[in-house]
Amino acid sequence: MLSRREFARLAAVAAGAGISGICGVGVTARRLRKYADPLPRLPVAVPDVSVVPGADHYELTMRQQPWRFHTDLGTTVAWGFWASDPSGRGRAAGLGCLGPTLVARRGRPSIVRYRDRLPATHLLRRSIDQTLWRPLPGVPPDPPGGRHMDMPRDVTVWNVVHLHGGWSPPQSDGNPAAWFTPQGLHGPLYGTLPGAAPNEAIYAYGNRQRATMLWYHDHAMNLTRLNNYAGLAGIYMIRDQAEETLGLPQGRFEVPLIVQDRTFNRDGSLFYPSKGVTSYHPIWSPEFFGDTPVVNGKAFPFLAVEPRRYRLRVLNASNSRFYHLWLGDGRTRLPFWLIGIGGGLRGHPLPCTDLVMAPADRADIIVDFASVPVGSALTLMNDAAAPYPGGGGGPAIPEIMQFRVTEPLSARDPTTPPGKLALPPFEPLQPATGTKWRERVLTETTDRHDNSVHMQINGRYFFEPVDDFVRADATEVWEYVNTTADAHPMHVHLVQFHIYNRQKFRAEDYNRDYGRWLAAGRPHGRRPVLARYLTGPPTPPEPDEQGWRDSFIALPKMVNRIIATYTTAPPVPGIDGTGTTFPADYIHHCHILEHEDNDMMRPWQLVG
Repeated sequence: MLSRREFARLAAVAAGAGISGICGVGVTARRLRKYADPLPRLPVAVPDVSVVPGADHYELTMRQQPWRFHTDLGTTVAWGFWASDPSGRGRAAGLGCLGPTLVARRGRPSIVRYRDRLPATHLLRRSIDQTLWRPLPGVPPDPPGGRHMDMPRDVTVWNVVHLHGGWSPPQSDGNPAAWFTPQGLHGPLYGTLPGAAPNEAIYAYGNRQRATMLWYHDHAMNLTRLNNYAGLAGIYMIRDQAEETLGLPQGRFEVPLIVQDRTFNRDGSLFYPSKGVTSYHPIWSPEFFGDTPVVNGKAFPFLAVEPRRYRLRVLNASNSRFYHLWLGDGRTRLPFWLIGIGGGLRGHPLPCTDLVMAPADRADIIVDFASVPVGSALTLMNDAAAPYPGGGGGPAIPEIMQFRVTEPLSARDPTTPPGKLALPPFEPLQPATGTKWRERVLTETTDRHDNSVHMQINGRYFFEPVDDFVRADATEVWEYVNTTADAHPMHVHLVQFHIYNRQKFRAEDYNRDYGRWLAAGRPHGRRPVLARYLTGPPTPPEPDEQGWRDSFIALPKMVNRIIATYTTAPPVPGIDGTGTTFPADYIHHCHILEHEDNDMMRPWQLVG
């Protein structure tokens, strides 16, 4: 069986052989000078502590504002979040794209008023499929028996915000169907705390999780890929006392890095193909890969650092691209320490020289720049194929950004050497007798009539009726049966889970028999028995995958298993309307955004 690291090695071979392509025609990355712009430091939002006693209150407004992605490109416009200054005297915190960092304290709630003041016409309007809300021959209604996305033709902007990795009640989860518009139209699952204007939604986050880096991003039905590409994403930090006693780098020595890929038009504006992907009718490609790396909103940036330890909080916020990352000076790779992933600190520090990151992955790493000579320039490199792991669809991005060890040491480095860190223990779950196992079959099928690609989970479209009901507080094993050639980063809302194991299976045989079962109308008792197709023993997750997380890589031709306890998000003390009412609506989906918008996403309900 091929391990995830072996997949990365084969992907690098494919990339080196030139097995790649492009998804559109924009300005090529070769036109831009590398490392001409300093890395933008993400602003930190200031909460208003006077609105709700014992809670932090934020107002985040989605706006279209000027932004320049590179010195060699002209100023354009992008979308981003802007945080109001609670004093009313200062400027709103924002960049022009992306959003400010929100910093929460474990156990202290955050109340966020999301306000939509984007234009009525989408920034990437040419990429919106105008057949989106019209019936298409041979496909189910949207939803069956309903008209979920029936909207006026002059409305091309709708939004909703999801706190990715958050332990949130359903009304604050940011379900794709909970969208709202600048004009005040609402989706069928729209919800808010009292006091919101029609173009707003107010969400409450209890912040009961241990210290970690989450992120917030747009999650609107059928527009997730475009709204995120336009800039609607930001960092959400949760701090706690256990983290603060470890002696980790902090302040300006803790650097969030939002890594994305983009393509630009000659005027510096964002390029995205003029034909998009609809829920049921993709008409160009199931993924998008840009030709230029962008970190914190700048293409090919550099960061000048001191010769000391830094804590890098890396987020892969790309639409579809995986990264296989390392730091190098052209001759050798600089070792670093992995201390945390999506769910927080990971039990013990792990020495690494490289790291695979799927879309939505976060990595918490310590790099010691004192280990290289002053004046050194280290480049963050990448050789993951696009799509991952087989390649064949996207341009290579071998260089991401540069670190220059050129700043003088401002003071003695007081931080704890990474190898001596005493991180909180990781205690994995184990299935017991009676633990429920659920199969999630991932499929991609090509329509013989128009060559369109249909992506599904368990042969269902997103708006077909819910058929997964999970008992509150139950521990379950979910098996993602990946019949496709792509790796899929699967994300489950509400919970933190960990990878249980993976196992190879006869994917072609199973996919054939599963397709026949679907075509026959899913006859009871005749579904293919997965156990009969398994080959070889299960294998545990790789060392750098171990720990709590909210998304993971479902490798191709594998049965990929995760285990989680589905605990109800508790109400926020002192704030009405924050409890969970059963059945509670949540979702799981592939975090390749083009796949998510193309129906590799299904609802499930938490029941009492």
